Amino acid sequence: FNRIIAAAGISKGAMYYYFADKADVYGAVLDHVLDRMAAVALAGEAPRDAEGFWLAIAQGLERLNKSFFAEPQLAALARGLYQGGGSDPATYRRLLARSADFVERVLARGQELGAVRDDLPRDLLVEAVTGLLVAVDRWFAEALAERSYEELLPLAPKVFELMLDLLEPRGATR
Repeated sequence: FNRIIAAAGISKGAMYYYFADKADVYGAVLDHVLDRMAAVALAGEAPRDAEGFWLAIAQGLERLNKSFFAEPQLAALARGLYQGGGSDPATYRRLLARSADFVERVLARGQELGAVRDDLPRDLLVEAVTGLLVAVDRWFAEALAERSYEELLPLAPKVFELMLDLLEPRGATR
Protein backbone atom coordinates (compact mmCIF):
# COMPACT_ATOMS: atom_id res chain seq x y z
CA PHE A 1 0.00 0.00 0.00
CA ASN A 2 2.82 2.37 0.88
CA ARG A 3 4.51 1.63 -2.47
CA ILE A 4 1.29 2.54 -4.28
CA ILE A 5 1.11 5.81 -2.37
CA ALA A 6 4.76 6.58 -3.14
CA ALA A 7 4.33 5.71 -6.83
CA ALA A 8 1.23 7.92 -7.01
CA GLY A 9 3.17 10.78 -5.44
CA ILE A 10 0.47 11.65 -2.92
CA SER A 11 0.28 11.66 0.83
CA LYS A 12 -1.21 8.84 2.87
CA GLY A 13 -3.90 11.23 4.09
CA ALA A 14 -4.89 12.07 0.52
CA MET A 15 -5.02 8.37 -0.34
CA TYR A 16 -7.34 7.66 2.57
CA TYR A 17 -9.53 10.54 1.41
CA TYR A 18 -10.31 8.53 -1.73
CA PHE A 19 -10.02 4.97 -0.40
CA ALA A 20 -11.05 3.44 2.90
CA ASP A 21 -8.29 0.81 3.00
CA LYS A 22 -6.08 -1.50 0.92
CA ALA A 23 -9.04 -3.65 -0.09
CA ASP A 24 -10.79 -0.54 -1.42
CA VAL A 25 -7.72 0.35 -3.53
CA TYR A 26 -7.53 -3.24 -4.79
CA GLY A 27 -11.21 -3.13 -5.71
CA ALA A 28 -10.71 0.13 -7.60
CA VAL A 29 -7.80 -1.39 -9.53
CA LEU A 30 -9.90 -4.45 -10.38
CA ASP A 31 -12.79 -2.21 -11.51
CA HIS A 32 -10.39 -0.31 -13.77
CA VAL A 33 -9.03 -3.55 -15.24
CA LEU A 34 -12.55 -4.88 -15.81
CA ASP A 35 -13.51 -1.64 -17.59
CA ARG A 36 -10.39 -1.91 -19.77
CA MET A 37 -11.10 -5.55 -20.60
CA ALA A 38 -14.71 -4.76 -21.55
CA ALA A 39 -13.51 -1.95 -23.84
CA VAL A 40 -10.98 -4.29 -25.47
CA ALA A 41 -13.59 -7.02 -25.92
CA LEU A 42 -16.12 -4.63 -27.49
CA ALA A 43 -13.73 -2.73 -29.77
CA GLY A 44 -14.68 -2.99 -33.40
CA GLU A 45 -17.83 -2.81 -35.43
CA ALA A 46 -21.12 -3.89 -33.87
CA PRO A 47 -22.40 -7.14 -35.37
CA ARG A 48 -25.49 -7.06 -37.61
CA ASP A 49 -26.19 -10.78 -37.93
CA ALA A 50 -25.47 -14.13 -36.24
CA GLU A 51 -22.27 -14.75 -38.20
CA GLY A 52 -21.04 -11.25 -37.41
CA PHE A 53 -21.87 -11.77 -33.74
CA TRP A 54 -19.64 -14.84 -33.43
CA LEU A 55 -16.91 -13.18 -35.48
CA ALA A 56 -17.02 -10.17 -33.12
CA ILE A 57 -16.88 -12.48 -30.09
CA ALA A 58 -13.92 -14.40 -31.54
CA GLN A 59 -12.07 -11.17 -32.33
CA GLY A 60 -12.86 -9.72 -28.91
CA LEU A 61 -11.55 -12.84 -27.18
CA GLU A 62 -8.42 -12.74 -29.33
CA ARG A 63 -7.80 -9.12 -28.29
CA LEU A 64 -8.39 -10.05 -24.64
CA ASN A 65 -5.97 -12.96 -24.88
CA LYS A 66 -3.29 -10.73 -26.39
CA SER A 67 -3.80 -8.16 -23.62
CA PHE A 68 -3.77 -10.80 -20.91
CA PHE A 69 -0.67 -12.52 -22.25
CA ALA A 70 1.14 -9.24 -23.01
CA GLU A 71 0.74 -7.89 -19.48
CA PRO A 72 1.98 -10.37 -16.86
CA GLN A 73 0.65 -8.13 -14.10
CA LEU A 74 -2.90 -8.90 -15.28
CA ALA A 75 -2.34 -12.61 -14.70
CA ALA A 76 -0.81 -11.83 -11.29
CA LEU A 77 -3.77 -9.62 -10.41
CA ALA A 78 -6.20 -12.36 -11.48
CA ARG A 79 -4.30 -14.98 -9.48
CA GLY A 80 -4.48 -12.70 -6.45
CA LEU A 81 -8.21 -12.24 -6.92
CA TYR A 82 -8.92 -15.94 -7.22
CA GLN A 83 -6.67 -16.80 -4.29
CA GLY A 84 -8.42 -14.19 -2.15
CA GLY A 85 -5.35 -12.00 -1.72
CA GLY A 86 -5.95 -8.30 -1.24
CA SER A 87 -9.67 -8.54 -1.65
CA ASP A 88 -12.62 -9.25 0.52
CA PRO A 89 -15.41 -11.58 -0.65
CA ALA A 90 -17.71 -8.61 -1.26
CA THR A 91 -15.28 -7.23 -3.87
CA TYR A 92 -15.17 -10.59 -5.65
CA ARG A 93 -18.98 -10.86 -5.62
CA ARG A 94 -19.32 -7.30 -6.96
CA LEU A 95 -16.87 -8.00 -9.80
CA LEU A 96 -18.65 -11.25 -10.58
CA ALA A 97 -21.98 -9.39 -10.73
CA ARG A 98 -20.48 -6.78 -13.06
CA SER A 99 -19.15 -9.56 -15.27
CA ALA A 100 -22.54 -11.27 -15.32
CA ASP A 101 -24.21 -7.97 -16.30
CA PHE A 102 -21.76 -7.63 -19.19
CA VAL A 103 -22.39 -11.23 -20.29
CA GLU A 104 -26.16 -10.67 -20.07
CA ARG A 105 -25.97 -7.66 -22.41
CA VAL A 106 -23.83 -9.59 -24.89
CA LEU A 107 -26.12 -12.64 -24.81
CA ALA A 108 -29.22 -10.47 -25.23
CA ARG A 109 -27.71 -9.00 -28.40
CA GLY A 110 -26.74 -12.48 -29.57
CA GLN A 111 -30.30 -13.70 -29.08
CA GLU A 112 -31.67 -10.69 -30.99
CA LEU A 113 -29.42 -11.69 -33.89
CA GLY A 114 -30.32 -15.38 -33.67
CA ALA A 115 -26.75 -16.32 -32.73
CA VAL A 116 -27.47 -17.45 -29.17
CA ARG A 117 -29.88 -20.20 -28.23
CA ASP A 118 -33.20 -19.18 -26.71
CA ASP A 119 -34.46 -22.58 -25.58
CA LEU A 120 -33.06 -21.99 -22.08
CA PRO A 121 -33.74 -19.05 -19.76
CA ARG A 122 -31.27 -16.25 -20.43
CA ASP A 123 -30.38 -15.96 -16.74
CA LEU A 124 -29.33 -19.64 -16.79
CA LEU A 125 -27.16 -19.02 -19.86
CA VAL A 126 -25.64 -15.97 -18.15
CA GLU A 127 -24.74 -18.06 -15.09
CA ALA A 128 -23.28 -20.82 -17.25
CA VAL A 129 -21.20 -18.49 -19.44
CA THR A 130 -20.00 -16.38 -16.51
CA GLY A 131 -18.98 -19.55 -14.70
CA LEU A 132 -17.14 -20.82 -17.77
CA LEU A 133 -15.34 -17.51 -18.28
CA VAL A 134 -14.30 -17.29 -14.63
CA ALA A 135 -13.04 -20.89 -14.67
CA VAL A 136 -11.08 -20.30 -17.88
CA ASP A 137 -9.69 -16.99 -16.60
CA ARG A 138 -8.61 -18.59 -13.34
CA TRP A 139 -7.02 -21.55 -15.11
CA PHE A 140 -5.07 -19.36 -17.56
CA ALA A 141 -3.96 -16.97 -14.80
CA GLU A 142 -2.56 -19.87 -12.80
CA ALA A 143 -1.11 -21.65 -15.85
CA LEU A 144 0.78 -18.51 -16.89
CA ALA A 145 2.83 -18.79 -13.71
CA GLU A 146 4.32 -22.05 -15.03
CA ARG A 147 3.77 -22.14 -18.79
CA SER A 148 4.64 -19.88 -21.68
CA TYR A 149 2.33 -17.78 -23.79
CA GLU A 150 3.30 -19.89 -26.80
CA GLU A 151 2.24 -23.06 -25.01
CA LEU A 152 -1.11 -21.66 -23.88
CA LEU A 153 -2.21 -19.62 -26.89
CA PRO A 154 -3.24 -22.66 -29.01
CA LEU A 155 -5.83 -23.49 -26.35
CA ALA A 156 -7.75 -20.23 -26.93
CA PRO A 157 -9.69 -21.41 -30.03
CA LYS A 158 -10.68 -24.57 -28.18
CA VAL A 159 -12.03 -22.48 -25.31
CA PHE A 160 -14.01 -20.48 -27.86
CA GLU A 161 -15.47 -23.78 -29.12
CA LEU A 162 -16.59 -24.56 -25.56
CA MET A 163 -18.54 -21.33 -25.55
CA LEU A 164 -20.02 -22.05 -28.97
CA ASP A 165 -21.09 -25.52 -27.81
CA LEU A 166 -22.83 -23.94 -24.86
CA LEU A 167 -24.51 -21.04 -26.65
CA GLU A 168 -25.21 -21.76 -30.29
CA PRO A 169 -28.80 -22.62 -31.13
CA ARG A 170 -29.32 -26.37 -31.36
CA GLY A 171 -28.97 -27.63 -34.90
CA ALA A 172 -26.78 -24.68 -35.94
CA THR A 173 -23.99 -25.47 -38.37
CA ARG A 174 -20.56 -23.93 -38.23
